[in-house]
Amino acid sequence: MNYKDEKKFIGHSDQLFRIKKFEMLDGKASGVQMLDVNNRSGMHFDVNVSRGLDIPYLDFNGENVGFVSPSGIVHPSYFDDKGLGFLKSFTAGFLTTCGLKIAGAPCEYEGQEYGLHGNISHIPAENVSYKIIEADTPYVEIEGDMQDAIIFGDKLSLHRKITCQYEERKITLNDTVTNVGARKTRHMILYHCNIGYPLLSPTSELYIPSLTVTPRDAHAASGLDRWMKTEIPDPQYAEMCYYHQLKKDENNRARVAVFNPELDFGVSIEIDISTLDHFVEWKMMGANDYVLGLEPTNATIDGIADAVANGSMKYLEPDETVNYQLSFSILNGRDEFESMKY
Repeated sequence: MNYKDEKKFIGHSDQLFRIKKFEMLDGKASGVQMLDVNNRSGMHFDVNVSRGLDIPYLDFNGENVGFVSPSGIVHPSYFDDKGLGFLKSFTAGFLTTCGLKIAGAPCEYEGQEYGLHGNISHIPAENVSYKIIEADTPYVEIEGDMQDAIIFGDKLSLHRKITCQYEERKITLNDTVTNVGARKTRHMILYHCNIGYPLLSPTSELYIPSLTVTPRDAHAASGLDRWMKTEIPDPQYAEMCYYHQLKKDENNRARVAVFNPELDFGVSIEIDISTLDHFVEWKMMGANDYVLGLEPTNATIDGIADAVANGSMKYLEPDETVNYQLSFSILNGRDEFESMKY
């Protein structure tokens, strides 16, 4: 039965497809505005209007997909942009966007200090719109702008559009970054996609079609033969990161995924490699910090100087734009997991 026929059975469209705005009231989350989306596919997600239109919560048939850090949801007013201060308010969630001027390790460059992962995930969205577009197949559309700009410094903006069709287990994200300043500027971006329990467990299967896998440091090199293996939570575990050169398909796309055979579902990420030409795996099997990061990015993440030196740093001329496209899909069953591989 299609949506038009289904509407004959209902009194209000909220029975089938809804998006609602709400505000959190307690603790450090007080004042945070969120958009809650249900589309009758079994998939449910929230978008954080106060924090860059990121996606803190994603679940399928009541089972959680992302990793929620010990800080939980934190209002952007608590943001500490010095050094590792980012971690005090790092919700993680399913998606945290990092950038727009640095993504990765904190550093000093040309006399200026940059904190971990930049500012964009702590900038409230403006010009926000959210609605359900009525069509033969209706869809929800969320849009907004974030300004990562400073007087006497670099001025970048991010326009984000999130769409999701009725009864489809898929979220599409389309980002446009623009240099709104008058001089050429560096630009880094990283999509910190975080998989957590119960989707992530010791029996979960990781799919990353890699041409090469490079450990970020000596510690990660010691676990290179296990980069694709999940493990039991270990209180003494220290994070390991790997750079992957992804194999792309005929459309210049790459797909990665995590699947839990016990729950018989998973999640995949489809990446446009033409602009997101680097990929980082963040493996953290710690007790209470049990998370797998799948992180499309446009540069390496070991500081600005390193990215400049190795040639991965990106630049935007005045008024120049760059577009980033990602899609996140729930995989319902083993067959869908196997069929998305290439």
